[in-house]
Amino acid sequence: MAPTGGGSFRLKTRFAKFQNVPEMLRMWHVFADVKTAEDLHLPTPLLRERADGQRDPENIVLQPSLELEAYIADIGERAERVANKSVRPEEDNMLKISTDGRKAALDVRMVGGDRPAGTTKIDAVAHQVLHIWNGTKHLSYLDEVTKEPTPGALQLVFSDLGKPKPDRWNAYDELRGKLIDGGMPAEQIRYIHEAKTDPDKARLFAAARAGHVAVLVGSTAKMGVGTNVQARAVALHHMDCPWRPADIEQRDGRIVQQGNQNPEVGLYRYVVERSFDSYMWQTVERKAKFISQIMRGRLDVREIEDIGDVALGAAETKALSSGNPLLMEQSVANNDVARLHRLERAGQRNQSNLASTRVSAITRLQTLDRNIDMVTAALPRVVDTSDDLFRMTVADR
Repeated sequence: MAPTGGGSFRLKTRFAKFQNVPEMLRMWHVFADVKTAEDLHLPTPLLRERADGQRDPENIVLQPSLELEAYIADIGERAERVANKSVRPEEDNMLKISTDGRKAALDVRMVGGDRPAGTTKIDAVAHQVLHIWNGTKHLSYLDEVTKEPTPGALQLVFSDLGKPKPDRWNAYDELRGKLIDGGMPAEQIRYIHEAKTDPDKARLFAAARAGHVAVLVGSTAKMGVGTNVQARAVALHHMDCPWRPADIEQRDGRIVQQGNQNPEVGLYRYVVERSFDSYMWQTVERKAKFISQIMRGRLDVREIEDIGDVALGAAETKALSSGNPLLMEQSVANNDVARLHRLERAGQRNQSNLASTRVSAITRLQTLDRNIDMVTAALPRVVDTSDDLFRMTVADR
């Protein structure tokens, strides 16, 4: 959307796709041996079946509060000023705007707002966690030390924003308070940030595997790679969306992993409509699909379209802040129409070039046919002058 608004749009040019994919993959395979989860068929738990019958992550969609809508509208104006270069980059920029938008989508109190009316995202996460806890806290799992069945399932909650800070309001402590209010013992709610050293982390993970922890809350950086707590993990909750597809893969891999004693597990994503949540999840998912195409190593595809950077542009920000999802669809549709028109013109040029090439080839064939007799007659007169057989006379020498 143009800075002037009013439903007008402007085109942005960006890197579009990878061509010559088979050749690129052959270079990639010289030094990379990739095996994906689809190749290995490891004994991991299934995702719990959703209401629509699909075994996919469940999206819990929330309506934005009035406070969030007002903040998103303000973010749209900030993005417009950045696009117009009416503010200096050190004063405001798209990275700062997108970070503020992500914080507000988690809870407007993270950007200095008041407690919004209605159900917040933290409320929804706490409700779902308590619902699952009440239904699974009596389940028994084999203890890794005693090999005896002991009760207590584990849930993982990921949030890269709102980390615990003792001197200010934060999302972690807000969630913990709501879980305690719902009847969960405080000692069974732990933060990964409590573990400052590797031995501390090992003890925390052992407690989680032994059934002493009901909910473990952490960030991707601290609770991603190397977190071995899947034995009792029954559900995983994404409070926010990270920037990279690899981060989502690492999060999900904490529960969809070998050694999980649950036959089915739940993955829950919490999204606030008309906020940065929906944009982030949509973009990261599309980027993940592109990466998986490369990792699968299919040599039968000549081109793979790239989806661009995850970083937000001013146009997308304004479309989000408008509250009308059709605006984004209109912009995408207009770009698709322009792309298809270009492909049509390129196809017509190719057809014309092929016709011209055919005429040239026929003419050359006729010329070569006429030369056959002359070349045949010249063959007996050919003298071998290769290497030392070469002779020439210059000035009688």
